[in-house]
Amino acid sequence: MSVKKEKSAILDQQDKKLKEQLSKIKHKIMVMSGKGGVGKSTVAVNIAVGLSLQDFMVGLLDVDLHGPSIPKMLGARDLKLTRRPDGRLGAIKYSPNLKFLSIEPLLPAEDSAIIWRGPIKISAIRQFIGDIDWGELDYLVIDAPPGTGDEPLTVAKTIPDAYALIVTTPQEVSLIDVKKSIKFCQKVKMRILGLIENMSGFICPHCGKPLDLFKRGGGQKLAEEMGIRFLGKIPVDPRVVDTGDRGKPIVGAYPESLTAQAFEEVIRNIISATEEMHKEVLEEKYMRIAVPIATPQKFEANPEKFDLFALYDIENNKLLVKDVAKKPENQALVDFLQEQVATHILLHASNTSVADELTSQGIRVFITEEIEANPDNLIHTLLSQRG
Repeated sequence: MSVKKEKSAILDQQDKKLKEQLSKIKHKIMVMSGKGGVGKSTVAVNIAVGLSLQDFMVGLLDVDLHGPSIPKMLGARDLKLTRRPDGRLGAIKYSPNLKFLSIEPLLPAEDSAIIWRGPIKISAIRQFIGDIDWGELDYLVIDAPPGTGDEPLTVAKTIPDAYALIVTTPQEVSLIDVKKSIKFCQKVKMRILGLIENMSGFICPHCGKPLDLFKRGGGQKLAEEMGIRFLGKIPVDPRVVDTGDRGKPIVGAYPESLTAQAFEEVIRNIISATEEMHKEVLEEKYMRIAVPIATPQKFEANPEKFDLFALYDIENNKLLVKDVAKKPENQALVDFLQEQVATHILLHASNTSVADELTSQGIRVFITEEIEANPDNLIHTLLSQRG
């Protein structure tokens, strides 16, 4: 077997493991931020712990390979990966309802430096998801490093149905970077679950009342301007630093505190938002329809020429955005559609075998009798018929 074929076989096997594992996880949430210093990891940890305290089965994955902080913040640096009876490694068990994984337990020393380029980081993250047994989960919370580099891009490509949860602070410099995160999500076709405004006010350690030390409301205003959900505000509490250093997340250590209560409200909003977005896909209130095209103005009916696709995002029967993507020459159609997070495809009535195959893979099919029609017109006709 040639090296190229052997490498392809290994990747195919890894893709199979990834799909099997991800099929066991109901909701996947990537916690991201446009810049560092906004308390993103603190938010990720407290959300994961808070969800687990509400009897959800939760996984927490730290893909910040250069600065992993999850084990420290959970007080779980001494815990190790478990070995399953079938020989597979399992994620680290933190509590009956929460598992986690980070690069830190795999390093020879906790202060070891990771000096990796993109391809190695991509491979490691794929292994964290596909080679590690996470079991059945209600939520997988993924803590990504700030920015829009290799790690969040790998998550977006590896978990195409993941939602983005964006963390910001009220300051304008942070809000500017949030817009970059939003554009990143639009570019990689990742749906945005919502935005959290962290460090929204300051809880006085003497009187316990909130003070507007760092401004408030900037995140909420931006969410309204950008048309995304606002999931809540988290005030700064001096005990957050202490609980993080001691490995006792504030939602568990001080459940009666204003900050813990704010997290509880955010968690309720996350549960509601994920269920709502999941329901929107099931009920076809949200669709991403792939249309094979010969040119941007011409529908393609011949499956042997399915090389170019127009992609239409539809919400509540209204067109949100249109994109065009080229399918790689050797990529299977179903793999391409899943990578593009397409929920539907529009095919000619003669494409029955293609329609049957895609339907079996969870891609819903719309049928048209038109040949060489304008794809925009086909979509508008479809929407008018559904409306």
